[in-house]
Amino acid sequence: MNKFLLFLLFLSSFSFSQIKGTVKDKDGNPLPFVNIYIENTYIGTTSNELGKYELNTTEKKNVPLIFQYLGFKTQKHILNITSFPYEFDVTLMEEDFQLKEVLVVNGENPAYEIIRNSIKSKKTNAAKTDKFEADFYSRGIFRAKDIPKKFMGVEIGDLDGNLDSTRSGIIYQSETVSKIKFQKPDNLKEEIIASKIAGDDNGFSYNTALNTNYDFYENYVDLGINMVSPIADNAFNYYKYKLESTFYDDRNQLINKILVTPKRDKEPVFEGYIYIVEDSWAIFGIDIDIKGYRIQQPILENMKLTQNFSYNSESKIWAKNIQALDFQAGIFGMKFTGKFTHVFTNYNFKDAFEKKTFGKEIVTFAENANKKEGSYWEENRPVPLTEEETSNYVKKDSIQTIRKSQVYLDSIDAKENKFNLLKLITGYTYKNSYKNWNFNYQGLTNIGSLSFNTVQGWNLDSGFSFRKWNQETGKFTLISSC
Repeated sequence: MNKFLLFLLFLSSFSFSQIKGTVKDKDGNPLPFVNIYIENTYIGTTSNELGKYELNTTEKKNVPLIFQYLGFKTQKHILNITSFPYEFDVTLMEEDFQLKEVLVVNGENPAYEIIRNSIKSKKTNAAKTDKFEADFYSRGIFRAKDIPKKFMGVEIGDLDGNLDSTRSGIIYQSETVSKIKFQKPDNLKEEIIASKIAGDDNGFSYNTALNTNYDFYENYVDLGINMVSPIADNAFNYYKYKLESTFYDDRNQLINKILVTPKRDKEPVFEGYIYIVEDSWAIFGIDIDIKGYRIQQPILENMKLTQNFSYNSESKIWAKNIQALDFQAGIFGMKFTGKFTHVFTNYNFKDAFEKKTFGKEIVTFAENANKKEGSYWEENRPVPLTEEETSNYVKKDSIQTIRKSQVYLDSIDAKENKFNLLKLITGYTYKNSYKNWNFNYQGLTNIGSLSFNTVQGWNLDSGFSFRKWNQETGKFTLISSC
């Protein structure tokens, strides 16, 4: 028995083997969304908004860890780990951009030639990642500010405890862990292994891989409408380009930083930066802004889309491993902000999938996917939570516990179950929310039951029904007189 316990502890030490730390700039400011991965693997993570990161690995000796951040020098560190968890903090230095190489030749910025080469090579580069299996992690958070107590005469309340006294707060927070199979252009099969929503222990997060394939090798990027890629076949009809600078990565590969500017403002176009690798003309990184009016979403003020790619010298493939979307929106004085973080790891690129791999069923859920314990998330969450996110989970779970209690539910039902004689005409519902059932009397004014036959003439059925439901399965039983 003791040997068995030791064996379990041995396995546990492997499952929680973490390299963790903080990434900052030279002034001590935390750097969010740093691309962190083990060299020549697809094992990676990213730093959170406070620059903190965690990376699970079982390796201890000569672990080559890469820190890659757009605008900063890529760093490689060989770690010899004595024990887990292993603390390793990093300070990144801003890139020494080689502006002297940016020369206008024959009146044209050299960015145009780089973009031409990227367009010519995009089919080759895209084909390298057109079929794969991978582990996928997604986290989403929405914040609201200045929400009124009433909107157009309707009471808003505190949105199930999400708003504080200033009418602000996190109104949605969730995360998922899943395994995906993907084949271009749009074949997807995803099994969600774990799903977590703040304040809803029965909920399933909609942070799936579905609709997260923002592929700039394609002519159009689907964001509700087709946005023209900066390296689309017809991109020169829509964009102007400027090579702002160049730099070398840790493998001494030249990277071109190109400013992308729309020719016309109100077309479906991006603006920002695209980073292109010299010679292979593959995408190194994306850092672009999406204006709401350009995707016909006037409520959206701006959305920033960032992508980081890592290189594997064995497969010779640049693969997207980090993606983030930050947005700001507003309407009628109300403000909304949010962020989605996507992490792709453990790629397995395929020559072909078996027949019938893809079908009508796109997303499935593993058994008890929404019932994972905190220990599971500590082990499998590739991006550590911020203090704000951790506190929000605790707060929302506490509110849920209170609002699912019998005392609370009975008090709510007591108000709604009040009976008066008028309800004999209008209808009445008696509810027991704690035991998940209700009785409904539709009243004498149930117009929907009005019918006519030649024997009885016009007939109005008041109708009775009893409904009982199961919160866990979503199934219900209905008994009705109608």
